[in-house]
Amino acid sequence: MVTGIRPTQQDVGDNLTHWNVIVCGGGMSGVCAATAAARLGAKTLLVERDASLGGTMANNLVGPMMTFHSPSQQVVGGLAQEVVDRLIAVGGSVGHILDTSDYCPTITPFEAEALKLVSQRMVREAGARILYNTFISDVVKEEDTLKGIQITNKGGVSQLYADVVIDCSGDADVAYLAGAPTEMGRAGDGLVQPLTLMFKLTHVDNAALRAYSAEHLPEVVLDDRQIKNYLNQALNKNYGFADKLKKYLDEGKIITERRDILFFNTIYEDEVSVNSTRVSHVNPLDPWELSEAENTAREQVFGLYEFFRKEVPGFANCRLGAVGFRIGVRESRRIVGEYVLTAADILSQRRFPDAIARSAYPIDIHAVQKDEAEFDSFGYRGEVYEIPYRCLVPLNVEQLLVAGRSISTTHEAQGSVRVSPTCMAFGQAAGTAAVLSMHEEVSPRAVNTTALRELLVRQGAILD
Repeated sequence: MVTGIRPTQQDVGDNLTHWNVIVCGGGMSGVCAATAAARLGAKTLLVERDASLGGTMANNLVGPMMTFHSPSQQVVGGLAQEVVDRLIAVGGSVGHILDTSDYCPTITPFEAEALKLVSQRMVREAGARILYNTFISDVVKEEDTLKGIQITNKGGVSQLYADVVIDCSGDADVAYLAGAPTEMGRAGDGLVQPLTLMFKLTHVDNAALRAYSAEHLPEVVLDDRQIKNYLNQALNKNYGFADKLKKYLDEGKIITERRDILFFNTIYEDEVSVNSTRVSHVNPLDPWELSEAENTAREQVFGLYEFFRKEVPGFANCRLGAVGFRIGVRESRRIVGEYVLTAADILSQRRFPDAIARSAYPIDIHAVQKDEAEFDSFGYRGEVYEIPYRCLVPLNVEQLLVAGRSISTTHEAQGSVRVSPTCMAFGQAAGTAAVLSMHEEVSPRAVNTTALRELLVRQGAILD
């Protein structure tokens, strides 16, 4: 255990204004960052805009988790695996199962409400505090050093101070407000990946769906080997039905920018999570554009609901069980950090001496224009690559770390690192590094990464 934490501002004690670590954003990277920091003895606060933890996975219904494994080994462990273990213990997950489509090695279905409970338990049991219903409206800074954040909630506008701030907002909000350089979108036109509003359908006849799939392999994009795996497990990724959808689109019965249907069984055989709405050409940081995207996506949900009932076997009597609390954003701001991870790093399975996480998820970039390839993976298919600590350290701002999808990458590399297991690993690394920096009495930028890696491995992270 790291001991001897020495706050740089004043004795924090029971003061609710001063903290060792403030984590901004209660998605799963934030949950892991706050848990890691608090377990190491830091007085830690987790600030969240909603009334529960879990972020896009819990509130936006984004699931399943993809992927904890490469084709040959598990590549994400630590707190991320603990989340799964705790979900299993409360009946909120079946654990890791095959992705029978072979897009990635495994998927991990979970129940959103159970994830909220598991997340708050992990954070609170570690000793951290949670402040819900709170927006971060500005930062407190002295020259290039971040001292804290300005928050707005029912109590009004106030300031909170910390030795280290960790930005897990997903949009690099704190880093941007603090003056760190950021980028957004792809080179050339700046466009980001499409936005998607997830929804659940219940009362599904899974047996009928599976029987139909077994007899219509081209329509569901499975080969003879894949269908055997598909039929050997009850919960699966389901994909295809492109011709049926095209007919609906051509007849003007539905509006969606997708050309096929993607849905996953949840932890229940009679329930699926649908990932098939799509709104492109949206700046997710523009509140007007984002608001209109919510309207567009909700119309798509009800059109797809009708399509499922009339066209997809097993869905004739389905019900609309839930719709995400807000539209899901795959990509927005990314910081420019001490290192920028590239697609070339991923394609070459590059190793880094300061690696704090590993991944084997494909480069998953959804088409922005109608004439583009649907998933442009650049030929990458799931060999292990590493992400260095330097990608969590923004340029030009001290006492700030960033975790989650907005770490320092190119647009193409972000298409791989943005998934939940990897982002949880970033959160654990950031929370641990924040405490280590206080122990070493250095800026997070100057943390001894050999010591950091050793600490992470002792915490169950998989780095070799």
